[in-house]
Amino acid sequence: MRAVRLLLLVFLLGAPPGRADSLRYEFLLLPSASAVGTFERRAGNTQIHDEVVQADLLLTLQKGPFKLFGEYLVSDHEGDLERFQLGWQLSDDTVLWIGRFHQPTSVWNHDHHHGQYLQTSITRPDIDEWEDLGGVLPQHFTGVLAESGATVMRSWWLRTAVAGGIAPQITAEGLEPFDLLRPDSNRHQLGYQARVSLHPGQFSESGAGIVLAQDDLTGVELTSPELIGFDHAQVRLAGLFATYAGAKWKATSAVYYADTRLYYTGSRGNDRFVVGYIQAERRLPHNLTGFARWEDSAGTGNSPYLHLFERFARSRRVAGLRWDFVQRQALTVQFANTLKFAGHYTDIRLQWSAAFF
Repeated sequence: MRAVRLLLLVFLLGAPPGRADSLRYEFLLLPSASAVGTFERRAGNTQIHDEVVQADLLLTLQKGPFKLFGEYLVSDHEGDLERFQLGWQLSDDTVLWIGRFHQPTSVWNHDHHHGQYLQTSITRPDIDEWEDLGGVLPQHFTGVLAESGATVMRSWWLRTAVAGGIAPQITAEGLEPFDLLRPDSNRHQLGYQARVSLHPGQFSESGAGIVLAQDDLTGVELTSPELIGFDHAQVRLAGLFATYAGAKWKATSAVYYADTRLYYTGSRGNDRFVVGYIQAERRLPHNLTGFARWEDSAGTGNSPYLHLFERFARSRRVAGLRWDFVQRQALTVQFANTLKFAGHYTDIRLQWSAAFF
């Protein structure tokens, strides 16, 4: 329930508006520091920075039905405006946003965002990795997002989110979303996403749902000989997901089916692949939580689209232990074995994370 409590605090402005002349605000700081080492390494290119120190800053403002939400991530490797959204609360349970947002069809990132403290494991599933860390699916869009909720079947809660906006580009470094602070003049195309989920209660983590997306990703400054004439890629995505959150056990799972089409001058190629994961967590005595995650895929070995991303993990096994040693601070150790196109490696990570508000 850690993520639910903190996210409800961050998104407090989703509550029914109070007096029209009352300005409300919330600020949340999510710092973290980690170290990682690799061994049994047979891959020339991994997704690992040796040390990462970062702070995720979130700010919400509301005056009457109007909202402002921003998220800025700063680390020893980057500083980036991850989200900047202007919202209009149409009703108690419906909000319309414009700006830069996390696309709703990323199951993991929809729940955990950038704050390391909000997730039990140190790493996220590779299929839901951020663009600048080797992610293969778009995670940030600039456009319009509508989120809503409603009671159905008397006591169940139906959550929906639909979005459309400027899609990331494919560059030599991977996917690159449109940057509000440093906009470029390159040709961008659009993407569209939808998410629907059913939950036993309005604030319940448990639930299941479906996601659908179609994103067109323009190729920019690709100089590899095999990419001469490449114009853009179209990614069609369908997925199923489910979460169970009990008193001691929690399980999160998702499976994505992708139909990708690569458009070159005068030709087109396409392929299909499936990627999925399941993570199980068990609360233990002394504020300890054990966790394990299995990630796997099918049809990825000969995927022209996935071969645009050298760091993609075809499969991964993760296990670790988290210790919430004081209120809103945790230490986590994690072991992982990763199989990539060009080999495999094993890593061990240690992380401190916290939440301050």
